[in-house]
Amino acid sequence: MVQVDPRSPVPVFEQIRTQVSRLVASGQLRPGARLPAIRDLATDLDIARGTVNKAYDALARDGLVETLGRHGTIVLGPERAVARPDDVTSAADALALVAQQTGLDSEAAHAALDAALGRLRPPESSGP
Repeated sequence: MVQVDPRSPVPVFEQIRTQVSRLVASGQLRPGARLPAIRDLATDLDIARGTVNKAYDALARDGLVETLGRHGTIVLGPERAVARPDDVTSAADALALVAQQTGLDSEAAHAALDAALGRLRPPESSGP
């Protein structure tokens, strides 16, 4: 469901919050869908349970999910999802930092972003 990069300058809990928010906003996580249990997601990502709990708490404060105690955490719906321009800015900052650290020039960084965006586009269907 989500992936984290421990080398990213973005805190891990924020990486989780941002990715789940995007999944809700895009409709990939529909209202009523259950998020993985905190323990399960922490184990899958090899991170502390407190980190996942912090992300889920932030999502609840954002109005995107509701925590039902031992019954889990469910998605409320995309109508509550708010596009945050700083999400894209943070991702762009992370890309720029990685590009700089690896010695990529601006053109190569742009090409990598274009390729990533291309991979996210749904395949074009052939006409009738």
